[in-house]
Amino acid sequence: MVVLLLLTAVVDGLVVTHRVPTVAVTAPGSDDGTTYLLAASDSRDRLATADRARYADRHQPSGERADLVLLLRGDAQGRATLYSLPRDLYVGQRRGSPHRLGLALQDGPQSLVDSLCQDLGIGVDHVLVVDMAALVQLVDATGGVTVRVDRPTRDVRARLDLSNSGVHHLDGRGALAWVRSRSPQVLVDGRWVGDTTADPTRTAHAKDVLTQVAARLDDPVTLQRAAWSVGPRLRRDADLGPVGLVALGRSLQDALAAGRQVTVPARAKGTAVPFAFVTPETTRALEPLVSAGCAASATG
Repeated sequence: MVVLLLLTAVVDGLVVTHRVPTVAVTAPGSDDGTTYLLAASDSRDRLATADRARYADRHQPSGERADLVLLLRGDAQGRATLYSLPRDLYVGQRRGSPHRLGLALQDGPQSLVDSLCQDLGIGVDHVLVVDMAALVQLVDATGGVTVRVDRPTRDVRARLDLSNSGVHHLDGRGALAWVRSRSPQVLVDGRWVGDTTADPTRTAHAKDVLTQVAARLDDPVTLQRAAWSVGPRLRRDADLGPVGLVALGRSLQDALAAGRQVTVPARAKGTAVPFAFVTPETTRALEPLVSAGCAASATG
């Protein structure tokens, strides 16, 4: 979902850029190209009062974590690839600071940038953080999305409630619940049971919503309205100005049009607190993102 929100943010160039607040980040940089960190925040602090109550979660502390961690890599030849990292990836053990990757955002965007560099060897050039409300506003601005479930489906913590099997048309709040759901239940023989087919990384649901909204953004009026609406719900590093946002938008369009999207694999552990562990396949998938300076930090 971050992808769509970013695409809408580049439409009006300078005007929209000034509607996007900045955050203080020192980026280590990448090699022979440009790498953007795109993070979806689960913070309730920037929501309207009514929505703060709606999405309050007594199981989570205050602050913010990354619901989605995406890396957009544009290589020296101008080809872009979008990588989706498991937010529950367990990192930091080597330097005595073990944590799940998405939790690094709790200490601010700089902490997430530092974790990518020091724990995975990935240097980024720019950062964009998307708030929860941005997805709600974007989906509403484009007319909602349609999803299908084989059985009645719910996720109490995500506020997802699809009481019937079949097709459902969701507004922005419903789409947010669909994307954020990670512990869905389905109704089987009158009993709610865990959905063993669910995608714990949320990638499948995010791609589902992404595809539908992208189709509606072909209309210039809809695209402009969406861009103006979501701008204040984004945060960018101070060096990511109008030219950089346009370049980011073009790279995203290139990656999506060419189908260059990588879901980084990891070994998931189904515990009460979810964890995903780095495997040789994880390391191989991340190789194109590794930068010399950060690689030395991660292995030194």
